[in-house]
Amino acid sequence: MDEVAYPDLAGCGGIVNFRPGNRASSGLTLRRFAPSEALRPYVQCFWQAKGRPVGAPVGIELLHPDGGTGLQFNFGGVLELDGERLHGACWMDGPKQRTARLAVDAELDLFGVRFLPGMAFPFVGEALSSLAGNTPTPGDAVRRLELEALHERMHEMPGLAKRIALLEGHLLEQLRRYVAPEIPALVASLDWLQRRHGRGSIAALVDALPFGQRRLERMFQHHVGLSPKRYARLLRVARSRELIKRGGANASLTDTAFTAGYFDQAHFIHDFKAVTGFTPGGYRQYVRGRYG
Repeated sequence: MDEVAYPDLAGCGGIVNFRPGNRASSGLTLRRFAPSEALRPYVQCFWQAKGRPVGAPVGIELLHPDGGTGLQFNFGGVLELDGERLHGACWMDGPKQRTARLAVDAELDLFGVRFLPGMAFPFVGEALSSLAGNTPTPGDAVRRLELEALHERMHEMPGLAKRIALLEGHLLEQLRRYVAPEIPALVASLDWLQRRHGRGSIAALVDALPFGQRRLERMFQHHVGLSPKRYARLLRVARSRELIKRGGANASLTDTAFTAGYFDQAHFIHDFKAVTGFTPGGYRQYVRGRYG
């Protein structure tokens, strides 16, 4: 079987905003690949993450929440996430509300797929709220996806391209079995929030919809795994992080807060720390050390 050519997304934003550092790097090597056309409405990217050279000290990579979900397959050593060891070989990485910290060493060898926010339900087949949380759900708990059997088949395959092709074929088969109708209101609501980077009230969003807030809440819990308000907060904090990265050491935190949609510093600091674990000033120092 010939190797399949998948477009490399190395220069693009994507999976939980991984971004290689210029200095003080964790040592993580990340490669991202675009899905086929049929999966593009659902899949952000396929990805591979490998660790630092043998003998180098363990680094830490920040995994920021973006409202999306994914599947992870481990072909290396035992993973350590937020200081806790994860046992098993594959997981469903459900929607998170705060930044996770992944230990990066020479044994790190992960492969996975990242779904767009709100677009994992056709593959998972259950409410995303049941998979929410910072600890990934073991593969054997998501029975419809048969992740453990899929991991075994991947393990026997040499070459990343063949693993991507196998996972893509599996997802396409899951998609063919999905018979529920598309939900234009979900797509429109996600687009409304994303275009505004989480700014604007949920009441304003509801005014643009043909139904009320209770139905919107149920729809988000089912398909996104988060409330609209929680998802909007992730978008605002993500926008704040990007503004701080762009501004570097000279980034004005007052201007950052206002641009991201905060009208008082206390609310900005509270949200930023609740999601990332840093104060905005602490994150600016982290960016200075990591990216220069």
